[in-house]
Amino acid sequence: MDEKKQPRIKILVACHKADPNIRQDDIYMPIQVGKALHPELDLGFQCDNTGDNISEKNGSYCELTALYWAWKNLKDVDYIGLCHYRRYFKMTNAELSEAMNSRDILLAKPLTLSTSVYNELVYWTCLEDATIFIDSILSLFPEYKEDVISYYFMENKFSQCNMMLMSKEKFYEYCNFIFPIIQLTESRIKISGYTRQRRVFGYLAETALGLWLKHNKLKNRKINIITGVPTNRAKELFNDFRFEMAFMLSKRLTSHVSVPIIPPLKTGLTIDGIECNASE
Repeated sequence: MDEKKQPRIKILVACHKADPNIRQDDIYMPIQVGKALHPELDLGFQCDNTGDNISEKNGSYCELTALYWAWKNLKDVDYIGLCHYRRYFKMTNAELSEAMNSRDILLAKPLTLSTSVYNELVYWTCLEDATIFIDSILSLFPEYKEDVISYYFMENKFSQCNMMLMSKEKFYEYCNFIFPIIQLTESRIKISGYTRQRRVFGYLAETALGLWLKHNKLKNRKINIITGVPTNRAKELFNDFRFEMAFMLSKRLTSHVSVPIIPPLKTGLTIDGIECNASE
């Protein structure tokens, strides 16, 4: 009897600096992101500026340039994933292979917030950019409206860092969802000069993975991640409980049936019949 064929898995390890502990084996594949912006830096492995690529956008797209490279150039595989040089799934390679037999996607264990996913997104970007992003989703995928309301405004958990592992087919579907949204958003905003806000598209996309999962009703498994930074598990559990209680209490006072964007905003958009354009 023939042995069961082992799946071909590639998890890209996005990195922009040398790291002696970087994982590199049959599954983990380091990729130097932003190579087009730093041609003088050579980390000695695959770069994101080969083939069809958007390496020059790494300053604002962050690890999305690695995702795009995989989408356009990584072909001879069954499963594609992403992690970071300081963040890995807390599973052995054998466990990763086994886990994919019963799930559509593996992703990082979500953060528990004391506020909604949308409010967290506003904090890390700005109100105008978050608004334009939501409008861009609805402009391209109007069928997502109910899930946008539920996920962004009524939930308080999202998986960070764009970390995932899924079949190549599902990965392509996700890329066909997220990149048009990011490209439309990019055409409508002006990137801030502030360091944190220059990474805007990476932050925006980080939240969209959960929306895509929700809308497509995909079976997923949340995996703890290894960060290399000491953590206090008891403190994390306490904070999760505290944030969950705070959010549940606030949620009882709020119920949304439309996208609750608060006007006026200096975006020049019209959302749900409300012109989001501040008067001068």
